[in-house]
Amino acid sequence: MLVFGLVPPGRVRTATDGWTAGTRITMDDTRVDTVDGARGITVPKLTLAAERSRPAPPRPLLQRGWRFAELVRIARKNGLLPIRRLDFSTNPSGASVRAVQAEGLRRALEEAGGAFVKMGQLLSTRSDFLPAEFVTALSRLQHSVKPAPWDAVERMLEVEFGGPLAGIFSAFDPEPIAAASIGQVHRATLTNGTVVAVKVQRPGIVPELRRDVAIALRVTNVLSLTSPQARVLGVRAVAEDYAADLVRQLDFRLEARNLQAMRALQSRGPRPGELRFPALFEALSTDRVLVMGYLEGETFSALNTMPGAPRVDLGEAMRIVLSAFVRQIVFDGVFHADLHPGNIMLLADGTPALVDFGSVGRLDLQLRETIQELLIAYLQSDTQLIADGLLALAPLREGVDEKAFRRELSAFMTFELGPGARVSVLTVDVLVAILTRYGVGIPAEFVAAARAFAVLEGTLRSTMPEFDLLEESRKLAGAQIRDQMAPANVRELLTTELLALLPSVRRLPRRVDQIGLALETGKLNVNVRLLADTSDRRLLTGLVRQSLLAVVGATAGVMSLVYLTTPAPADPGVISTVTAGFSLGTGSVVLLVSALVDSIVTRSRN
Repeated sequence: MLVFGLVPPGRVRTATDGWTAGTRITMDDTRVDTVDGARGITVPKLTLAAERSRPAPPRPLLQRGWRFAELVRIARKNGLLPIRRLDFSTNPSGASVRAVQAEGLRRALEEAGGAFVKMGQLLSTRSDFLPAEFVTALSRLQHSVKPAPWDAVERMLEVEFGGPLAGIFSAFDPEPIAAASIGQVHRATLTNGTVVAVKVQRPGIVPELRRDVAIALRVTNVLSLTSPQARVLGVRAVAEDYAADLVRQLDFRLEARNLQAMRALQSRGPRPGELRFPALFEALSTDRVLVMGYLEGETFSALNTMPGAPRVDLGEAMRIVLSAFVRQIVFDGVFHADLHPGNIMLLADGTPALVDFGSVGRLDLQLRETIQELLIAYLQSDTQLIADGLLALAPLREGVDEKAFRRELSAFMTFELGPGARVSVLTVDVLVAILTRYGVGIPAEFVAAARAFAVLEGTLRSTMPEFDLLEESRKLAGAQIRDQMAPANVRELLTTELLALLPSVRRLPRRVDQIGLALETGKLNVNVRLLADTSDRRLLTGLVRQSLLAVVGATAGVMSLVYLTTPAPADPGVISTVTAGFSLGTGSVVLLVSALVDSIVTRSRN
């Protein structure tokens, strides 16, 4: 993911929220000659982004085949083939071999570029199952990606801005301060002296990333077809969601909206100044360029490599970030979904800051209310309330044993989220596997929020291993709830609820009058739906089935006795009375035993 602000020399210069171009902007695909006279900044040309964001035509199969062959060549060159030789154990005797293999994997992912760098960044937070050598090597992908050539970047910027860079910037550093798989960040100075960070999309990244995503999805599909465990965990659905999110990040306008939303929500929080976000220069931003206020500081990934990093300050900064994330999930409904160490900064004054808003999740009101109920239940260690909250989101599939589901969920909460436990992406996978096994279809947004929490836990663990995320989350969640109980928040909540009830209150007199009129004229009807509950219908169906089996079986038994006790006629016909009697007797026994077994099974289910 994208990182910026890696301590170049100079003083911090940030923009205010109220900065606007203040000029008329002509939107066409030819040119714009408007100039901000107050600041001397030429407003960039705004081309039709729809043409650039139009889906690329399907690439020929041959080109994808060449790309796959290239990936195999890269893997072989960096010593990754055959895959069975890779050592993912934690045996101390193999540490030197793992270090070489991990460095080869990092070089291979960096050379492959595009989506594969993103995958490496995700794996760098999986210290729950990857050896330390691989985590250390992959974490360098977060700030050591090879930048795009300046000539290509400059040409793209001039196309986006509709002219030379000198019309907007008095200085523009061609060397990026950070480079990532989708874009890179340059430090620049506007003509009015404001220092900014310019995030630029890598030239030509769109078709390359779409191709790599298609290859990765093909591999995932094969894995889902050949691995039952992958199907149970929903690997294919997760990969498709991840790929869709990756493609969405190609449009920087979405990131701009995410940044504005998170800045607005942070400013409305109880402690708006404890966490910083870069200011957005919206008039200078397009779908391939973002211009933001410059933040000076170090990312957590850079601090992890410094032997003398101030750990005490990091601990306080992490608590602030964790508190903000809990508030984003539980109350705001807009959360940063990719808080790896490269996206969290510690500024020069010790204030933490968040960057890179390409991956931001959203939760609707119903999901937020359910999460609030789950949080309160977790603080009370009430597994039954947690199960109730999950079942409110999605009920169990018909015929599933609810008691067994609650027992398994209780065991998961005790062992995976109990005192001293460590949350990871694997923890989320285990929960998803339990829900999938019992047919509980949890919304994808809820799973995305849980995965974002697991990514943050990996970041905190890699920065300060002694940091107890669950215990800190308990404390911070309690503080968040106390903040919501402040008089101003309670008054706002009551006002909102009263406004929601107002339409119903206004309709109440008319409805009472209609009921009275129906009573007076004798037209009042009451509709009652019998057997609305599934278990009641199942019980009634079982009783009817068992009764029919018993009645038919008893009738067959009586007829069997009649045939067996009747003297044989002189002309027995096709079937003798003895044969008919034994046949009916056998059928009677089978039917009565079936009724008995059905009764026992039905009783055990209920």
